Amino acid sequence: MSELSSPEAGLRASVLTCMDHRLDPLAILGLEQREAHVVRNAGGYVTGDAIRSLCLSQQLAGAIRIVVVHHTDCRASEQTAERYRALVEASTGVSPSWDVEPVPDPHQRVKAAMEQLSASPLLDTSRLEGYIYDVDDGSLTPVE
Repeated sequence: MSELSSPEAGLRASVLTCMDHRLDPLAILGLEQREAHVVRNAGGYVTGDAIRSLCLSQQLAGAIRIVVVHHTDCRASEQTAERYRALVEASTGVSPSWDVEPVPDPHQRVKAAMEQLSASPLLDTSRLEGYIYDVDDGSLTPVE
């Protein structure tokens, strides 16, 4: 068996989620250490780097599910792209090369992420799931 087709023992999922400190993706999803790769970024947005990481999780480690978890009260979704750009530029003197496109509604964020992932020819999205985590009460709601 080649390295590319040799799955890691116990790996069940790749999780794309926000970097928010209130989220413990493994606990939220009932997974144990070594059962998932977790890809975290501000807002849990689908970026080129996120797709690269999810693709390698599937191809190199045999992940069989992709799980998107967004959450309520996401600070990465509170401002406009222009406001974020202005904040970074005012603080650093440099305009960032990346864009932030905030989507305030977590259901819309999950649906958009799932559509973007499904459109990628690099990913197997046959077992793609999306959820909203409520940071206030700890509930997890599936998004169809």
